[in-house]
This record gives sequence, C-alpha cells and structure tokens, in this order.
Amino acid sequence: MSDETAAVEDAQRAAEPDPREVLAAWANEQDEWVRATVRRVLGSGRALSGDDLDAIYSLFRQEKGIDDRTLPTETPLAVDLAEDDAELPLVLTRLSEVTGVNAIVPGSVIEPHAGITILFGENGTGKTGYSRIFKALAGSRTADTILGNVAVEEEIAQTAKVEYALGPDAKILEWAGEQGVAPFTRMSIFDSPAVNFHVDDDLEYVYVPTVLSLFNHVNTALKGVHDRIDEAIRELAAGSTTLLSRFPRESTIYPLVETLGASTDLAALDARADRGSDVDQRIGVLRRAVAALEADTLTAQIAERVRGERVQTQASKAAATLEALDVEKLNSLYVRLAELQRDYRTFRTELFAAADLPTDPEETWDAFVTAGEGYRAHLDALGVHDSGRCLYCRQQLSDPAKALVAKYSEYLTDKISSDIAEVEDGISTLTGPILAVAVPDVTTFLVEHQDQQEKPPAYANVSAIHEAVASVRAAIGAGAPLDESVVEGVPTVRAALNASLALLAEEVADLRMQSENRSDALKEKKNELAELIAAGELGKSWPTIQAQVERAKEADRLRVLGGKFAALGRSVTELAKAASDQLVNQNFEVLFTEECKALRAPELRVEFVGRQGRAHRRKTLGGRHKPSKILSEGEQKVLALADFLAEARLAGITAPVIFDDPVSSLDHRRINEVARRIASLADGNQVIVFTHDIFFAATLLSLFETSKRCTYFQITDDEGKGQVTRASGPRWDSLGNLKTNINKTIEAARAVDGEARAALVREGYDWIRAWCEVFTEIELLAGVSQRYQPNIRMTTLASIKAGALPAASEVVTRIFEDACRYISGHSQPLPTLGVAPTLPGLEAHWKELQDARKMYLEATG
Repeated sequence: MSDETAAVEDAQRAAEPDPREVLAAWANEQDEWVRATVRRVLGSGRALSGDDLDAIYSLFRQEKGIDDRTLPTETPLAVDLAEDDAELPLVLTRLSEVTGVNAIVPGSVIEPHAGITILFGENGTGKTGYSRIFKALAGSRTADTILGNVAVEEEIAQTAKVEYALGPDAKILEWAGEQGVAPFTRMSIFDSPAVNFHVDDDLEYVYVPTVLSLFNHVNTALKGVHDRIDEAIRELAAGSTTLLSRFPRESTIYPLVETLGASTDLAALDARADRGSDVDQRIGVLRRAVAALEADTLTAQIAERVRGERVQTQASKAAATLEALDVEKLNSLYVRLAELQRDYRTFRTELFAAADLPTDPEETWDAFVTAGEGYRAHLDALGVHDSGRCLYCRQQLSDPAKALVAKYSEYLTDKISSDIAEVEDGISTLTGPILAVAVPDVTTFLVEHQDQQEKPPAYANVSAIHEAVASVRAAIGAGAPLDESVVEGVPTVRAALNASLALLAEEVADLRMQSENRSDALKEKKNELAELIAAGELGKSWPTIQAQVERAKEADRLRVLGGKFAALGRSVTELAKAASDQLVNQNFEVLFTEECKALRAPELRVEFVGRQGRAHRRKTLGGRHKPSKILSEGEQKVLALADFLAEARLAGITAPVIFDDPVSSLDHRRINEVARRIASLADGNQVIVFTHDIFFAATLLSLFETSKRCTYFQITDDEGKGQVTRASGPRWDSLGNLKTNINKTIEAARAVDGEARAALVREGYDWIRAWCEVFTEIELLAGVSQRYQPNIRMTTLASIKAGALPAASEVVTRIFEDACRYISGHSQPLPTLGVAPTLPGLEAHWKELQDARKMYLEATG
C-alpha cells in the first residue's frame, strides 16, 4: 500500500462519525429515560447494574406521569471522545502442579517462551490435556468438559498453577477447573473442532470493539427496563386475593367486583355502596327474617294433615263397607246353614248305618267318597268305566258291595248337600267385602297414639270403626250370627269422619297456598339480604377497590408503553449494524483477504449479517454454497486458519495465540506455508503450538534457528501420561548416544560367550550402521541435508572438508557394507549367510571408525 493511499484511507476514517457520537445523537432524540440510559453506558463503558436499571426505571415512571416527578431533567448528551486505554499484554510464563486433568501425571512443568513454544508428542501421550486447560481458561468455543483419569475410581480435584505476566505485573492463578477466567479469555485458540465454526457457521466475532459493545449494553439496558415493566404489570394484576370472597355470589354487585379493571366505572359502582351507620343492624334483621322463613313449619303441618286424610279416608271406606253389610240377611243365612248341616248329618248316619263303616261318616270320609265319584266321572268320559268292578282295586263287586256303591251315589246326589253349598255361597258374598278391608294406616295411627293422654280429634271415630271391623271379622271367622249393635253406630261415625275429612282438605289447601307464598317471600328476603351485604361491603372495601382499579389502569398504561420497546430495540440494532460494518466487517474483510493469500486459501465470498445488534460473518462459494460442501479437508483447514487469524488480528493481539494440531490433513507444502505464517505471528506475539507432526515441528524449529525465540518441549507417556521434557528438537539419533550404545554392547559381549555373544555382536553392528549414517549426515556433509528438515542448508556447504572426505568415506562405506551383512534387517546371499561376525572384528571396525572420524575432524580442509 502506498503512503498516498494510506493517507487517503486515514482521512476517510477520520471523517466517519464515531459510533459514540451516533449513539448520543440518537439518544438526544428519545425520551429522557433513554438519554439517561445512554449517558450511563457511555460514562461507564460497561453493562448497567441492577441499581442503575432501577434508577432509570424510576425516571421512566416519573417521565410518563405514573409517579410524581422528583428527579431532575435529563439534559442532552455531549460525547467526550477520549482514546480508550489499551489493554495490557498477557504472557503465560509457567504451567505447573496439574492434577485431575485426564490421565496426566503430576510433576511436569511447562515454561512457555515469549515467542513460540512447541509441545510435540505422539497421539495418546497426554498433550491434549494441557491444551484443554488453556481452552477452559479462555472459554474457547470448542472447550468441553474436562474429565479426570477414567481408569481409576478415585476422583481427584482439577487444579493447576498458572503463572503469567499482565503488563509489568507478575501474577499467579490457582486454577480449579473454572471455564472462561479473565484475563485468559483474551487468548485465541485454534483446533480441529473449530474448523467447522470458522468455515460454515454464521460466526459471531469473539472480539467486539469497546465502542460496539456500547450498543449491546444499551440494548441490554432497554431489555432490563422492559423486564421491570413486565414485573410491575404482574404485580399490579395480582390485586387482592380475598376481596371477591367478601361479596355474596348471588348479588348483582358480585360480577362488577369480579371484573374490576381499567374500564370499571368507579362513580356508578360507588353509587351502589351503602355506608349507613346502621347497615350491620339492618343486615341482622334480614338474617333473622330469612332464618324464620327457612324454618319451614308449614311443610310439617301439611305432611301431618295429609297423613290424617289418609287415615280417616281408610276408616271412612271401612265404615262404608260395614254400613253396606246386611246383618239381618247374614244372620238368617247362618241359621239356615246350621239347620241344613244338622239334617245332613242325620241323613248320612241313617244312610250308612248298615254299611259296616269303621267309624261314623265325617269330613274325611266325605272327601273320600267325593274323590271316588270324580274318578268315576273321568272314566265315564273316556268310555272305559266298568260299573261291575271296584274303582280302586278293580275286583268284581259282590252284591252287597254294589248296594253300598249305590248308596254312595245316592249320598252324593242328595238335595241337602246342594242347599248347604248354596247357603255358604250367600254368606261369602255378604262377608267378602268385610274381609277385604285393608286399613294399614289406621292400624299404625292407632298404635302410635294409643298411649298418649291427648289423642287426635279423629282418634275415637277411627278407633270405633277399627273395632267394629275387627268384631265383624271375628264373628265371620266363627261362623256365628252378628250382634246388630256392633254396627248400629257406624253410620254416625262415618258421617263424622267425612265431615272431618272435608275440614282437613280445606286446611291442606290453605297450608299449601301459604307454603308457596313463603317460598316467594324467602327468595325475596334472601336477595334483599345479599344485596344489602354486598352494598355494605362495597362501602367498607372501597379503598381496596379504588386502589385495584387504579392498579389496573396503571398496568394498561405500562402495557402500551412497553409495546414501544420493540421499535427502540430495532433502532439500536440498526445503529449497531452500521457501526459494526464500519469498525469490524470492513477491517475483517481486509485482514481475511491477506490471510487467505498468505495461506493459499480458496477465494470465496464473505457476507456480514447482524443479529440483535451483533456482527456475524458467513462464507459462501458461488454465492450460495457452504464451503464444506465443495472444499477438500485440507482447503477447509487453511480457510479456517485464515478466518481465525483475521479475527485474532482484528482486535490487535495482546494475549497468547494457541494452535492445537493446526496442520492435520495438510500436505507438506501447506504445512510449510502454515509454519511460516505461525512463525511470523510469533515475531511479536506469544504463540503456543501443540502438534504430533514431526515435519511441522522441525520446520518451525528451523525457522527460529537464528532468532532463538523458541522453546521446544517433548511430551511422552514413558512413565505416565503427560510427561514434559525440555529438548532442542524432535528426538533423533546423535553420535554421542550411538557411541554410548556401541561401547555398552561391546562390554556386554565380552562378559558372555556362545550364542549370547553372537547376538550382542550383531546388535553392535546394528548400532555401527546407524553411527555411519549419522556421522555422514552431521559431520562428513556438515548437516547440509538432514532428516526431518525441509530445506538444504547451503550456509554449511563450505564446511565440508573435501580433501579429507575420500579417506573417511572409504572407511565408512566399507564398514557400513559389512554391518549391513551382519544385521537381521538385511537379507544375505547363501554363501555369506554362514559367515558370523566376531567380537574382535566388531572391536576392530569400531576402532577404525573412531580413528577415521578423528582424522577427518583434525583435517584442515
């Protein structure tokens, strides 16, 4: 960028209004309470406290005339555009005393460099546990729950000692598993799970400039005031919980109290109140009147008289039956029946005197003869009767027997018998109605009152009829003539009963009419009592009623005022979106483009969207496709890195930037590009890298070979997960290590013999072969080309001693070839398989190599 272009851009930025001025100008066009809100936010730069919101809500109520005005007028806002204080840089200096994090064993210490710190370890060695601590401290988007060692039952508390510098001050944090601990929340952390966030999601910025956060604080304050309005409406709507229960439900005032609200006509309701001093006395009088009407003695009187009607009606009907009885005729029939029965007995005795019967004829015998006659008639009807045979034994009848049967026939056809039957029928006809008389109520009535001193007026007449019926029935049962005196007084008694019944009917009708009038009177008095109680309670509860209506009116006003908050929030959001686009999105787009070029990330479109006053960014390919649907895994990784670095740079990096395995899925070319970008980032910032990629680690180390702004830690699980060791680089063979191993192997071979010595000699040649490779790489060729290093070190090319190289090369090559013949890793032709190495040969070769090295190192060129 040219100086002229930069000057033009600076001038354009200077001409753009400061978001604080925009916010103040907007507030000056709003209500006083809104100006007070913005004034407090601009003054503190922070979200408002609950006390602040309570004070603003008080101003809101006073300004809207809900409460009396006591607060001063809010003057228009004027903004002092003083520069914000820069944040002090944060540097991690030491992490130690880690417990309860995954399976990490205690005791390891990590002392990050102010430049770059590389923590290298293979998968499963425990390095992820340390990265999880940093993610938890930062409150990272991808931070997850940290578990302890799941292989043991004992639960160990999560702890770590974090030492850091904040500006010039050294500080210590005793971490106990907390998430998102300030000031570590300023750290930026990139890991594989974050790729999807940075590639596909509508990502909200982790960094929000202070002036942009002011809009969020204002919106939060508006919501806080609105919440207080809602709470006030709920409290106002509560009202009195016992008020309605004081009013009778059946009164016409009850529904008016039940629906008390902002629309209630207080004047009309007040007019129905009864505030008389004697209202309680009048209520007492009405209560006694209602109680008297509710006693209902008329119903009992009606029931008593209806029962009397039933009793006397039964008695009157019984009397009518007695009165209809012809006593004279009945008595004559009884006399006639007695005469016929005497004649019948005489006839029967004389008829069978010579029949040699076992006993005198009587009723049992009569039944026998009658049954035989019936059987004979039956056989006659069937045409099978034989008069010469006995009906029972079927024997032939003798002449005497036939004469006896003839007498039976004569007996059965006797005129006396038919006369007796006729008389008996006459008696049954006369006595049947008497025997059918049913008087259960009469019987109960007489039993109920027989022992009472004062009997009911109709008792004597009812009792006389009951006794007459009983006497007549007794005479009928005995078959004896009736005494006419028993029924002589029946007509008189019946007449008295009928007269009494007429009076009872009149009384019942009159009482029923009185009962109907009592129901209407009771209903009327009850209504009158309910209305009087409600009117009296209206007067007593008037202050409560008036206050409840006023609360309802206030709640309605608050609802109307609260409905305007949505528009206020939208206007603040629009201001925030404009300011965000000016301060964040435009700058982010420039930084993102730079990072994409540095990392060869795919070109795509970045859209900036706002939600609730917050800035978000979205990336698409072809205008509508998510990048993950098109890009390879490696392309997505570098795209995510570009997004991450642009976001970190947006705020100006003042805290560590941490990368957790940033090059997985990347080819060697991209690994080199990412390494260079991270190295450049570490030139002025603290960077911590966790990786298991040895090529990536070696590349980073080579980039800091000159500046030395680098610390390397090896993480292993040799003696437990998470063992941390400071090292100079990824572990590979050195001449010193190999020399020690060769000497130890020779010493061990000297101490044994046989197959054991042969095996140790072969192992010694294995070490010699490795020594030859490292000697050639490091010393013969002066490290110009080394394993794990991505570059040729041309600066050391002149260090190769060309004159001494042939002699040394001859010795190294010859012994290297011999060693290859003796180790198990190389197959051999059949003639050489049986040639075993010897200990003296190993010792000679080892001495020859050391002499060759000494001669080469001492050579001058």
